[in-house]
Amino acid sequence: MVDTTSTQPDVQNGLAMLSIPQSAERYWTEGALADFLQTVQALGLDPAVRALILTGEPGQPFSHGLELTAVREGSKVASAGIGRQFAQAFAALRRFPGVSVAALTGNASDAGLECALCCDFRIAEPGSQFSMVPARYGLVPVAGGSQLLPRLVGEVWAKRLLLCGETVDAEQALAIGLVDAVSESGGAVELAADWARRSFAQGPTAIRATKQLIEHARMRPLETGFAAERDWLVELQGTAEQIEGVRAGVEGRQPHWQDDSGIQE
Repeated sequence: MVDTTSTQPDVQNGLAMLSIPQSAERYWTEGALADFLQTVQALGLDPAVRALILTGEPGQPFSHGLELTAVREGSKVASAGIGRQFAQAFAALRRFPGVSVAALTGNASDAGLECALCCDFRIAEPGSQFSMVPARYGLVPVAGGSQLLPRLVGEVWAKRLLLCGETVDAEQALAIGLVDAVSESGGAVELAADWARRSFAQGPTAIRATKQLIEHARMRPLETGFAAERDWLVELQGTAEQIEGVRAGVEGRQPHWQDDSGIQE
């Protein structure tokens, strides 16, 4: 399979739209992962980018899993390499400093769904279907799905998906917490952009700090999280962002953020 090359993000007014790079059949390949890692890292370092929307190609599934030819020979070395690539690429997505939203414009399965799980929010199109069953190939999730899925939907539903091979539609995914909203038909990208732009009303540095604290809450003891929160509170004091935010609150107006991107809200 040949990787697609039309993967340059469209950045307008602080919002980046990225159609995830995959093969024409919407599978993850080594080339697609390398492209994705480079693109997401660059967006994360760009002060003009406040939020990221991941989309699929119009009329196509959002994303399938790993291209199986990558592990067809049963090579442990090749498998370890693929695992590292997924870990690097999807970690870059989880660490994106602004708000990230997956606009699930079609079906998502296996590593494609794992990619969506690494975003802050997931917006589904009506009629979309979601599954994660790498065990049908004698495999386990390749990009953190066994850890992220139970945190979102609970252990029972994680087992129903991963062990029993169940597929859920958009409405059921919303009910169990796998997605955060279901759009009107054809409206997932627009709704995802609306959610992302809401974050522009908050201080950009405070958004980055708060995302880190929420991630911290998943993995570390409660008391260390309290300490990290206090550390960030002190770190933000005296910054132009903090001064403007407090001043706006005292004056009863909306704050006017301006960081290195020049974006103001």
